[in-house]
Amino acid sequence: MRKIILDCDNTIGLEKKDVADGLAFLFLLGKQDVDLKGITSVFGNSTIEQTSEIMNKMLADFSLTEKIPHYRGAAQAGDYDTEAAHFLAEQAAAHKNELTLIATGPLSNLYAAWQIDQEFFHNLKEIIVLGGMVEEISFGEYEVDEVNLSADPTAVERVLQAEVPVALMTRNLCLAARFGEKSWRRINRSNTRPIRAYIKDKISDWYKYYSEVIGLSGFYMWDVVPAAYMLSPEIFSYNKRKITSTTADLKKGLIKTEKAAGMLQDAGIINLPTTILDTKRFKDLVFTAWDDIKIIPAGYKND
Repeated sequence: MRKIILDCDNTIGLEKKDVADGLAFLFLLGKQDVDLKGITSVFGNSTIEQTSEIMNKMLADFSLTEKIPHYRGAAQAGDYDTEAAHFLAEQAAAHKNELTLIATGPLSNLYAAWQIDQEFFHNLKEIIVLGGMVEEISFGEYEVDEVNLSADPTAVERVLQAEVPVALMTRNLCLAARFGEKSWRRINRSNTRPIRAYIKDKISDWYKYYSEVIGLSGFYMWDVVPAAYMLSPEIFSYNKRKITSTTADLKKGLIKTEKAAGMLQDAGIINLPTTILDTKRFKDLVFTAWDDIKIIPAGYKND
């Protein structure tokens, strides 16, 4: 059983806001070998008020409010005295070298937990981060903004230097995880399943909106990628690198690296996958996890 904490900026269902954090939560919820010890919210895709509210709503939808702890975290860079930070530090100490932390928003909560307990990173088993770009991404005139690492570069500098295995899933890597026409048809094909109907309702507006923005059908499942990596790292390329990004680079979300000779638990050395080796298996893994959710969400029923 994998012990996990998800640190996220969930905005699924909000108008013109990304849905991938919510889909990552549903992926973890469907994995029977995952023990989700808690969720911490952070600013990012929207305000901390909205990301916390949406996460609370999802937990209520699945009758999990009393079963999965959820704590509100940073409202902005520098907001480090939060319930989420204390929860992270306490859980890492209570489950030394057992806890995987998946961070899909700005890294403020992780940095704050380290400020509370200098052993925080040592106490973790691994950290899997979503964010950063090795090169800029654009679709015609539309440029994809990097909004995770750039939101709190001070926190990023410390997290990427943590003496614990760190894996970084960049925006460039996640371009292989598009939820396109085939995925849309797949989610509709069994719309009588409560979970698929729930997902369809939550992502429909974003699917249409983002398709218009990028000029391609669908959207990218950015935040699902680190969750899938945790459980199936073999479908990702292995690329050990040493971080060389300056503070100025990180303010732009740019990741620069060089070859590394050390080990992943050495400071500044990370795994930086460049490819999802089997995108079909990746999507099958995701859909299977969603379909394996045993709880029927509120307002839905089996037909």
